[in-house]
Amino acid sequence: MTLANSEIVYSHADLKLIPTSNPDLIARTWTNNKQEWGKTLDIGIYHEREKVLASQEFTAKGKLQVWILVPKTFTGESSSDLDQILSAVESFERPGLIATKEGGIKEGVSVSIASVFTPAHYRGHGYASLMMKLLWKEIEKKDNVVFTFLYSDVGPTFYGRLGWAPMRSDQMVIPTTHAVQKGAATTVTLESVSDASLAKITQLDAQLLRETLKTRVESSADSTTALVAVTPEPKCIFWLHARSRFVAQHIHTLDEAGSRYQITDLGAKDTASDSFVLWFHDLLEDQLYIIRWRVDPKAKDTTAVSAALVRAAQDEARKAKLAKVVIWNPDQSLSDVLGLPIEHRESAIPSLGLTPSSPGVPVEWVMNEKYSWC
Repeated sequence: MTLANSEIVYSHADLKLIPTSNPDLIARTWTNNKQEWGKTLDIGIYHEREKVLASQEFTAKGKLQVWILVPKTFTGESSSDLDQILSAVESFERPGLIATKEGGIKEGVSVSIASVFTPAHYRGHGYASLMMKLLWKEIEKKDNVVFTFLYSDVGPTFYGRLGWAPMRSDQMVIPTTHAVQKGAATTVTLESVSDASLAKITQLDAQLLRETLKTRVESSADSTTALVAVTPEPKCIFWLHARSRFVAQHIHTLDEAGSRYQITDLGAKDTASDSFVLWFHDLLEDQLYIIRWRVDPKAKDTTAVSAALVRAAQDEARKAKLAKVVIWNPDQSLSDVLGLPIEHRESAIPSLGLTPSSPGVPVEWVMNEKYSWC
């Protein structure tokens, strides 16, 4: 190592990437990254939120793995070691699907990557790049991993050159004041999705996703493209709602009297078809995200169903005093129904790579929606 600008600069050969379950080390990563993901929050509230999120079924008992890049001399046994966390990242193992013309549909594991962060005083020395290269090697050691993905807030290039290629990153913003005219004359009966009914909807979602992949690979003349998808599961969605419910309880208020919104409806389903919408309240950013969207092509009137599901999302947003509904990577058909444009998104760019690394293999991420962001 050498000294530069009164800082220690480590040679990459002197560093290692290690997993940690040490509460003190994990808490330090939260303190470090608060400036990026908890800018408006008190440090105590931010730590409390992270503890809640780390204790969910989706994340508890090792399902969420924290990794830290540290000097090879690092032991983690002294308080001074906390200052030697050069960069940190989290990984989650989740069910995933990959489908090809030759191999059919394969059930496997997808590894999602989150919370990549390097403290400002350690930036500019390639530590984050080294960490991600080492993490890729760790992922490839695991059994049955078929792909890995993340969401980039630093553009498409940084992660792209490390193996996570940028995917489609479009969105549609639907103001709660936007009047949905098409399909309004047709009656569509919806039922609310609650905590109790979420598992049934998610099971249906996963079944329909497998059917979609099967149909597409069997009917396609393309034998080279791999279709991948993150398999829906309720515990991921409950993690998202734990996040929004924490904000509703501790931070967000609806009015000056301190009224807080109780999140009970997680989505809506058409009672006459396999059409549904699931959502997530992003209370701090004043928006309701659609996290899963499916309109059954066998529905009697797909335009009316689409319009009804959007109106249900708008109604939920208005109840929570949110200004807009946002959906990622919608089909053109929804744009046509609503009369709203699909726009390119420069942040949270979905980025994906096959494992083992397969440069040059075309990949399509099917149902690349907000759901997978958690």
